[in-house]
Amino acid sequence: MVPRRILVVSYYFPPTATVGGHRWHAMCSHLRRLGHETTVVTTAAEAAGPDDEALGVVRVADLVASPALRWLLRRPPLPAAVPGAVGAPALEKPAPALLTRVVVPDSYLASWVPAALTATRRLVDERAIDVVVTTGPPHSTHAIGLLLGRRRPLWLADFRDGWGFEPLGAPWPTAPQRALDRALERRVAARADGVLGATRPIADDLATRLGGRASWVPNGWDPDRAPLRDDAASSAHEAGVAANGAVTLVHTGKLSGPRGRDPRPLFAALRALRAEGPTAGRRDVRLVLAGQMDARDQELIAASGLGDAVEHIGVLDRRAVVDVQRDAGGLLLLTALRLNASEATGKVFEYLASGRPIVALAHDNEAARIVAETRTGIVVPPDDEAAILDALRRLADGRLERDYAPRALERFTYPGPALAVLDAVEQAERARG
Repeated sequence: MVPRRILVVSYYFPPTATVGGHRWHAMCSHLRRLGHETTVVTTAAEAAGPDDEALGVVRVADLVASPALRWLLRRPPLPAAVPGAVGAPALEKPAPALLTRVVVPDSYLASWVPAALTATRRLVDERAIDVVVTTGPPHSTHAIGLLLGRRRPLWLADFRDGWGFEPLGAPWPTAPQRALDRALERRVAARADGVLGATRPIADDLATRLGGRASWVPNGWDPDRAPLRDDAASSAHEAGVAANGAVTLVHTGKLSGPRGRDPRPLFAALRALRAEGPTAGRRDVRLVLAGQMDARDQELIAASGLGDAVEHIGVLDRRAVVDVQRDAGGLLLLTALRLNASEATGKVFEYLASGRPIVALAHDNEAARIVAETRTGIVVPPDDEAAILDALRRLADGRLERDYAPRALERFTYPGPALAVLDAVEQAERARG
């Protein structure tokens, strides 16, 4: 493939030290290894990261960082811009409704897009950019692709989450705002040389509802973030047994969450399993929780009546989280009760890379489809106690382990996603002529 100069415009590009990383961190790293040059335009409101220079990151002015505006909005000062620092608190605290409920498609159109557009235009000329990728949310980032005009380089619009499809925010309060939002989304899909969806449902929506030239480019696991230990392959099965002889079912991250993620059906199934008592060839199951636990999770666990069948081992660093996953008897994936077709968090790809079977409490969403198609575990509805109980029985008696037969994982492990981006570039170039 001919080497290309690729410019990525992304409001979010936190330091690699932050938990979870970012889709385009890994993407840019692997695109460079494949022989392509990357430049990234992002906000200066977040501290520079240790990989900024290596990945060609250019941080530009953002009104979020304006001392005067922060004083007016009663925001604390931003932290010092030192390598590896975690991003500004202002990026997490919601802005006033005067900003978030007025500017369409989002307030970043006013606070950051003007400076990012200026920098993008300059870099396109100075570095002879071949491909511009705009990625959202915030979806105002895609306005930069539109505003580059007809003489722009090849433009791909990347959707990490849907815009009109399963939107993260509340509907706009007025009909004119809603109409403008829909018009902007449709124009981006129509004018971009290609559109990328981080999940298959997002890509399908971009193609069917908006008529975009859509490609599915999934997120994935970057092996560079936590290489396998030398003993991982040989020790994983035995390490999946707790000191008391129970098989461990590990969950990393928060249990309860948005869109109705609820562990209570799981707890009921665990109680039912314990009530059945031991049988020949079947171990007890111990639920091991690693990660932040808020008051709601604590209350739900206390009310579950499971006692020492649930163990919370605290918040761990990235290396330790991966080790816990790879030492599990099984991995618990809990998704929302309410339908969210595109739901597939970064945890899914960590689990796929662990080499351990997954108990996926998921239904009609991207996470369920990925686990089923890769044959990496069992998928049951998150509110079906009988089906969850049967899945736990399969974990306890070893059938889940014996049925584990993963396939086609390369799509979800880097450089797979980076290769998918390059394939989308080639498709767009052919269509453009």
